[in-house]
Amino acid sequence: MRGGRFLALLLVILLAGAATGHAQGPGPAPDSKPFIMPVAGPPGPSTWLLGQPYGNTTGAFVSGARQYSAGQYLHFGIDISMPCGTPLVAVADGVVGSVDNPYRGSAPHNLTLDFPELGLSVLYGHLLERPALVEGQAVRQGEVVALSGDPDETCESRPHLHFEVRSRDQRIAYNPILTIDAPWHSLLGMDSRLRPVFQRDLTAPRRWISLEDQPEVVFGGRRLNDYAQTWPTPAARSVQIAPPPQRPFTPVSPAWTLRQIGSGGCCAGVWWHPGETNRLMFMDGPDGQLAGVYEIAFNPLRAVLVQSAPPPILSADGTHELIYERDRTIVRRLADGVEWVLSIPDALPSLSPDNRLVMWMDADGGRRAVYVASLDGALNHAVWTGQGQSTSARWLDSSHLLVTEREQMPGRYSSLSVVNVFDGAAYRLGVWHSIRNLQVAPGGQRVIFFSTFNPDPAADGAFALEIAPGAVPQKLPWFGDYRWRDSESVFCITFDPDTDIQQLNFYHVPSGESMPLSDPQTMPFTIANGDWSVSPDGRAIAFQNARDGNLWLLEAQEPPGAA
Repeated sequence: MRGGRFLALLLVILLAGAATGHAQGPGPAPDSKPFIMPVAGPPGPSTWLLGQPYGNTTGAFVSGARQYSAGQYLHFGIDISMPCGTPLVAVADGVVGSVDNPYRGSAPHNLTLDFPELGLSVLYGHLLERPALVEGQAVRQGEVVALSGDPDETCESRPHLHFEVRSRDQRIAYNPILTIDAPWHSLLGMDSRLRPVFQRDLTAPRRWISLEDQPEVVFGGRRLNDYAQTWPTPAARSVQIAPPPQRPFTPVSPAWTLRQIGSGGCCAGVWWHPGETNRLMFMDGPDGQLAGVYEIAFNPLRAVLVQSAPPPILSADGTHELIYERDRTIVRRLADGVEWVLSIPDALPSLSPDNRLVMWMDADGGRRAVYVASLDGALNHAVWTGQGQSTSARWLDSSHLLVTEREQMPGRYSSLSVVNVFDGAAYRLGVWHSIRNLQVAPGGQRVIFFSTFNPDPAADGAFALEIAPGAVPQKLPWFGDYRWRDSESVFCITFDPDTDIQQLNFYHVPSGESMPLSDPQTMPFTIANGDWSVSPDGRAIAFQNARDGNLWLLEAQEPPGAA
């Protein structure tokens, strides 16, 4: 505890010493990066999007033994999602190193290009067909060298390019983000499935948790992320937390300010307590000690140690805690400590918005089924049985679930359906291609999502949809990252392919009213890792700024005439 008190005092000094300026973070300047993107054209819902970055990702941590053991259990390249057959280009002037080399991996086809003057080689993996190139052939930057494919050879399962930057001797993999100039942080923000992006060592909580700060991979080396105490846990990564209670719409202030509230590289992964507007939390600590969970107190600005890491998994309103053990789940009411023990082996139950029911997925005759039970066990039954393995569910409100299911038809189409957990009545909202970044509004009356890579590009984009039979999806006039502000409106960071300097915007879904809330010229910021958190009252946004690595706050000012 003595070390924790010292850290708390240190963080008080760091937070209280927050400055008003900020500087570009470490790493090579854009003009020093020698490569262009391996796919021509700008990113977007019809072209390509970032799938998984390089390094110590949560995905690699979970599946490292199965897929990445040769690369020290890290994701030793970047995955770029795109339709099969997308032309891929040479990232610089170079020569062909190999074509379909079986020792390079990334089936069904691969290609390496060498750049002797740079001492580097790059690999294009999961290609659609054998590239029509020969070893030693010269290529020019921007020249088409291959076509993207799918590792499962279906063009419907996981179509993407796996791209690596290696040493010429093929022994070391480097972070491609450090060699290619692109708006990486903005790209990372456009898929909620990626959050949190990086796996955290709770005894070294600042290490390898940003896009730029990732280690080199030595092929065949020892595992780098063999963490005894880590975050997120499998439950924290996999469980769908219910949406918060309904939040009535209130007019947004047009005046917002940006201020720095942390320094010294503090703090990644900041979040608001789900039930209390003034409780802003983060994890931090010195190397070699278990990290702590801290709360930022305002006026005066200081950090207060709350508990040891990891943080609790809380209900949508913050009144209940979920504790996942090997063969059971404990639901604890925080007000009085009353607990319910749920014996649900091999499943991760999700608590309903009113904290009365739990929902989980399980196998039913080889198919994925959705079950619901009351905390006392009085209600326990299957409410939905899927047609295959690709079925998932999340709470809309305390009576209804939103079920996502992969359709048995050509293409990457998925359906969205609503099911009543009490009587099993259900209706379908519709079918869309390659759904991404699905987010449920407070109260569960609306959703927003992307539909990407459609056969007809006119069907690509962001959509808002009311939860009602026969509802017509509303195509939104922007594309980017977003969070719900209340039950009717969102904050969005519209995507600009030319810069990682971002702008905060407001959008009211029913009316289509929009408003910029920040000016990139006077309030420049870059949300690190696409990770930002909106306060429960919608009046503040906290994030780590990639421009300096510190914690910053966007805050609404009182609108004219407000009391």
